[in-house]
Amino acid sequence: MKQHIRRFLEINEFFETTGFEKRTDIADFFVFRFDELPKDNALKMPPYQKDFYQVSLIMISGNAVADINEQSNKTLENTLYFLSPEHIFSWQRNIQTTGFVVYFKTAFLNFFSGNFKNEFSFFNLSEQNFLKLENEQAAELASDFEKIHKEYYTPNPYRVQILQSFLLSLLFKYKSLQEVIGRTNNKPSKKQELVFQFQNLVTNCYIKHKQVGEYAKELNISANTLNQTVKEILGKTAKELISEKIIQESKKRLKYSTDDVSEIAYSIGFEEPTHFIRFFKKQTATTPKEYRNSQM
Repeated sequence: MKQHIRRFLEINEFFETTGFEKRTDIADFFVFRFDELPKDNALKMPPYQKDFYQVSLIMISGNAVADINEQSNKTLENTLYFLSPEHIFSWQRNIQTTGFVVYFKTAFLNFFSGNFKNEFSFFNLSEQNFLKLENEQAAELASDFEKIHKEYYTPNPYRVQILQSFLLSLLFKYKSLQEVIGRTNNKPSKKQELVFQFQNLVTNCYIKHKQVGEYAKELNISANTLNQTVKEILGKTAKELISEKIIQESKKRLKYSTDDVSEIAYSIGFEEPTHFIRFFKKQTATTPKEYRNSQM
């Protein structure tokens, strides 16, 4: 049976599912500390999507794990990450984890006259969606999150407006931090930046997009330009990179999961298991079942 990834429309709906007893009275916004989660609250969440954005700062992580579109991150200490409604997210938390989570919908920032997606591109699938911080940077940002958290629980007739300004300030602060880091590192060429964006898109979208043209459309360039640039920088075609990612994830699931071949085919975005089997054999000269048996 085809696998479906659950999508949560509202913040409180998500809390109901995970067993978090708190509810937000501001439909499009909420903030909480990790240490506010009860010890018997859900410790693991399978892949899901949500119709709101997320900004998280993890200070102490323990053995917590965050998977963003199948990309696993197990070194979460002093990490800031950003998720959009397009991301597929799953996690395993640790009861010792500390830090903050902010959920919001763009409607909460309806006073902002700029283009949200262009201004805050770090939410985009084509960008790096998490950043490792130095201790001082993490401490400074923690104070900003703490300010937002305190204001959320402070009765005030202008509470929503204050929270709106604090959130926008936080997003612009990260944008500034991102630009500073970019200036201190060796700035990549335009072609290298394009390839980097393409690689991030493949990591995030290989389940949904399997054709070069689909990625080219996301990047607002022609398929020929994308192919030529990727070939020049990496020595491989864009199609080869997409296929390599699909095979890499297929092999991982065949080796480490007990799902049957048809379940794996659906989970990776193939409409029919036979299409997946043909693709896998063309790329590896072996069938998925043969590969699984060889790893036992």
